[in-house]
Amino acid sequence: MKKSLYATLGMDPKASEGDIRAAYERRLAETRPDDAITRLALKEAWHVLGNAQRRAVYDASLHDQARKQQPSVRSPVHAEGKGKMWWAIGLAMLIAIGWMMSRHGRASAPKVDHTSQLAVQLDPPAQADVPSPIIPTPPPAQAPTMPPPTGVALTPEQLFAQASPSIVRINVVNDRGVEMGHGSGVVIGQGEAITNCHVAKAGPRLRVRHQGKQYDASILINDERHDLCKLSVIGLDAPPVPIGRVASVHVGQKVYAIGSPQGLDLTLSDGMVSSLRDSEEGTYIQTTAPISPGSSGGGLFDEQGVLIGIVTFQMRTGQNLNFALPADWIERMQTSAPVARHDPRGRSAPPSPYIVGTWHCFGPLTGRGMDVTLDEQGNARGTYDGQPIGGRYALNNRLLNLMGNSFLVEELSASRMVLSKGEGRRLACTH
Repeated sequence: MKKSLYATLGMDPKASEGDIRAAYERRLAETRPDDAITRLALKEAWHVLGNAQRRAVYDASLHDQARKQQPSVRSPVHAEGKGKMWWAIGLAMLIAIGWMMSRHGRASAPKVDHTSQLAVQLDPPAQADVPSPIIPTPPPAQAPTMPPPTGVALTPEQLFAQASPSIVRINVVNDRGVEMGHGSGVVIGQGEAITNCHVAKAGPRLRVRHQGKQYDASILINDERHDLCKLSVIGLDAPPVPIGRVASVHVGQKVYAIGSPQGLDLTLSDGMVSSLRDSEEGTYIQTTAPISPGSSGGGLFDEQGVLIGIVTFQMRTGQNLNFALPADWIERMQTSAPVARHDPRGRSAPPSPYIVGTWHCFGPLTGRGMDVTLDEQGNARGTYDGQPIGGRYALNNRLLNLMGNSFLVEELSASRMVLSKGEGRRLACTH
């Protein structure tokens, strides 16, 4: 595995935020002022690991990389006992055959081991780098509109029947239509859904899956600061959920999460509000309702079926530490800086002024640095790992073509730009 951000700071993945801050400040003070690449690497490590939400997402990506790269290893004990094992299996087969022959005359029909068949269906053999099959979505209750909250606690069955028609799966695909990742979403208006930006911006294209149908989607509002993205989903006809307030949430109340953990569409889990965590941005909801990768962007509901939070991240260093963003933030979402403008005749207009200038970039996974200057005429020049580079660039919506390489623009402001090539390959750039 390539060098991680923890290695950049010389810290263990289980280190506390305070220890990570101390390591960042110490290493930054030890780095020469003219060593721009190292200083940028340290700043990027602190930018990600110093924020609980971004750190949880990064830890999840490290976990996925480690799982994909894990080799299949036979233990020495297994190898030494291989001969004895086959003798034992052969003897057991002979005994079983003899028993079956003795029963043949009495058996009117062969019996089917339904338990074994079920085990195969639920636990298929793992295949490296092969997408998991799409599991059929259980049919939710049909409802043209979401009924208003009654103030009466619903049973789990009633809550699922009411809320599940408003839950969607977000599929992130590349330019060839191949799925790169997935998450969850909640319908909040006619043809509109809410999800996390770290889900919606993980690839160049979005498709929303609802009740077995696929719909093209695009980002309508991109609130990077709060990790909330509102999607426009053309053709989606699903009831919006009622949205509640975090002020009405209290520790100990029962809650339900609905989403697509590990690609299992419309999964319902329950728990309670274990804490309300205040931050400078607002109040996060901590819950014991189980979630997994793929749950991000799904809904957290109270017992009346009111949306109180958007499931966003979990702390892997503890047990059952799951967090949701308050639903209040949906109504006050802020649009991030635009990344492109379009000519009314369909041609690309001059790029956003944010992208023009000299950028110092660093790849957190590769450890390589790049300095590049982008001018208003679409020219690019600079150095990559000390070697001169040059060519053209073009910015179209969230796609940046830079000297023949295509990047997804995850973030763009007057001082910071983050580019992604997928599979965790990113460039963090500063002016």
